[in-house]
Amino acid sequence: MSPRLKNRLTLLAIVSPFVLFFIAGRYFVDPWSLPRQNQGQLLIPHVQLEALDLRDSDGEPYDDADTSGRWSLMYVAGADCDRACKNGLYYQVRQVQRTLGENMDRLRRVVVLTAPASDDLRGFLDDQVAGMVETHGDAGTVKAALAPAYEETGGDALGDIFVVSPDGQIFLRYPTHEDMDATLEEAENIRLDLERTLKGSLI
Repeated sequence: MSPRLKNRLTLLAIVSPFVLFFIAGRYFVDPWSLPRQNQGQLLIPHVQLEALDLRDSDGEPYDDADTSGRWSLMYVAGADCDRACKNGLYYQVRQVQRTLGENMDRLRRVVVLTAPASDDLRGFLDDQVAGMVETHGDAGTVKAALAPAYEETGGDALGDIFVVSPDGQIFLRYPTHEDMDATLEEAENIRLDLERTLKGSLI
């Protein structure tokens, strides 16, 4: 065997496993079926914030221009606030932001009010989770925009928490819970996802 042929065979032996791995991954493996690092439900495709047709407290459109510069944790509220709502707002939004330490200012807290807030919800927002950006949206429009997240499980967006990127893409979803153990576990899921996201972002 000539040295030239031997060198070619050696190169082929080195390269072949990578080529076969690429072909298998490209044509025989569904990438969306592989395990993911994120703890929350990844929304594919992402939902654009503008699809929710939100308004700020002055009645002006709330869109990606308003989310620019920071990541957002967004809670979708109905008129009332039950135990799951309060657990979500306090432990899964407010407290999670505080656990981020030096990165907490990179995250804004947003509540979407899809109906006039009851006295109970209004009091909780003012007294327990003050500082949230308040936006307003039509319940039907908000539910329709986020409906793809519930195609397999049913339900709707009311009472859930979403992560929104600085360019206005809603890409992760988390439920809220009445049970405290489940609430704290979900809060930890959100924290882990946010820390990973912030670590890989320059924003």
